[in-house]
Amino acid sequence: MEQICKKVIKENDIPDENEGLDEEKFPSESFLPPEISTFWDVSRFPKNRDGSECYVSILGFWKDFWRPKYYDPVSNEQKPGNRIFRRYFPATEEGMQGIRELIDSNKFDALYRSQAFFPKIRKTQRKEDISAISHAWLDLDINKIGEKRKLIKGDKVKGILDRWVDNDHYRPEVFQEWQSLDDAGKAEWLISHCVNNEIPEPTEIVLSGGGAYLLWQFTDTVFIRRRRRKVGQKNPPRSYIDVIEDIHRNIRNRLDYLMADITPCSAQTVLRIPGSINYKYSPLGHSCRSVWFNADNRYSSDDFKQRVLGIAPYAGAQRYQQAKEIDAIRANARKQGEKTYRDNALKWSQKAPLKADNPDNGNIVQFPVKASKNSPYKQSRRIIGDMKELAKLRWGGIVMEGYRDMFCHIAVSMASAHFQNNPNELLPYVKAQMEDIIPSDYLTQHFESDNITSLNKLMTACDVSDVKPGFCSWRYAYTIDRIIEKLAITEDEMRHLDCLVSKGIKKERRKQTDKVYQAKKRRNAGAVRREYYEGEALSKTKPWEKLGVCRRTWERRQKKSQRASVDSDVKSSESKLLLNVG
Repeated sequence: MEQICKKVIKENDIPDENEGLDEEKFPSESFLPPEISTFWDVSRFPKNRDGSECYVSILGFWKDFWRPKYYDPVSNEQKPGNRIFRRYFPATEEGMQGIRELIDSNKFDALYRSQAFFPKIRKTQRKEDISAISHAWLDLDINKIGEKRKLIKGDKVKGILDRWVDNDHYRPEVFQEWQSLDDAGKAEWLISHCVNNEIPEPTEIVLSGGGAYLLWQFTDTVFIRRRRRKVGQKNPPRSYIDVIEDIHRNIRNRLDYLMADITPCSAQTVLRIPGSINYKYSPLGHSCRSVWFNADNRYSSDDFKQRVLGIAPYAGAQRYQQAKEIDAIRANARKQGEKTYRDNALKWSQKAPLKADNPDNGNIVQFPVKASKNSPYKQSRRIIGDMKELAKLRWGGIVMEGYRDMFCHIAVSMASAHFQNNPNELLPYVKAQMEDIIPSDYLTQHFESDNITSLNKLMTACDVSDVKPGFCSWRYAYTIDRIIEKLAITEDEMRHLDCLVSKGIKKERRKQTDKVYQAKKRRNAGAVRREYYEGEALSKTKPWEKLGVCRRTWERRQKKSQRASVDSDVKSSESKLLLNVG
């Protein structure tokens, strides 16, 4: 590759153990030139709507010698304080210079920077506070490919201990190949894996000392519109934060065999700063350095979303119209819910006196219960059947890598509704249903671990004492519209599905069914088909042309013949009457 490699810090720049760590060896040469680096390009940093600067969050961990201390009056001693260092820096040249000074101070074991931008200094770093996103990213822990076993951390609160398990991604030959490459070879190796998995080539590649992370820079910075959760609303409205996280998870699933980390898929994640030192794998440290940058590999946010998720971009006017339609649907659903609540309250208030008047039967009055047309069992079977049909339409029968976890998660969520009494049978049932479209290696290695949360929610449903109104605590209760949004189902695909269809297509199908029903009803009532009576109409047969007269003359003759027949019938009836009288 011609543009590989803009290498900054070489591996042999790290001092030997006998030399000690010379801080003079890591000056400003640790950084890419500001005009091209994704991390240090101040000209591409966004500003708030009022023109003020945005902020980036810096997370660090103090070295023991520089760790702050506090005075303990009980023991009269100075004790080590919090090891975590967090500070917000403005996204300006002065702010970047402050971050460089932190790196040059050599007081931290690790330094991380938030990938998103924040409108102002805050006490915490949450997704709800993000104001802008300028690029997408992916973190690869490639060094873990060479570890035969990995540590799974437990939960002390729940009494779950840490445990070592076999590493399913253990590939020593791949790890040896990675270790044998220089920085330029590693960058080329990562780009080839992106191309093989139909992932756009990254704008920048950074070797973090233990692995690497890839950055895809956007030509247009995406500003996040803050959407607050309304009172009684189950989930907050989706924003681009949810889209960027879907993009990260999709790319991560495609490069899962390279130990792509799931945690940095979140929008508020932090990554190591290029130019800092990683002391995690060696007391001497490894340099975090940028080894590849190509300004031509920049993408618009909509174009990148379409390439990764397969979702076509839409203009602002369409987005606004779609938001208006969604708001109207939600308003109607809210009104209908309030009406249903009032109707149920009235119904049960009328049933209460009947129960009180029947004490001999355990104060219970039997009321007729209407059988449900769509039971949870039937509904889940219909949805799973639609997902199988969707897999045939898109990929010929087998779900593509990157969508398998979402297909299985939705199937488990829908089937949970009829496994409340026997939750242990949930995962085996869904696995048997999905084995036609999901490869066996995924079902064996990842299915149970990816859906363990759904199983735990179902098994601990009885332990939940206080549940908010309208919130399902024992399963993920997705609506049909939410499933369509998750799977990005198009209208052309909905034409072949039974259950996972939009309300417009449902209305069209209902209209067609009603049309057939009404036609059948008219036939049973004796109505004649239009083709029949139009075919027998006088304007079609034209009997006057056979007689060689005009239509008016033929009609007059018909009236005369009808009168003559009526008169003859009257005379015959009169003659019969006279005979009977005589």
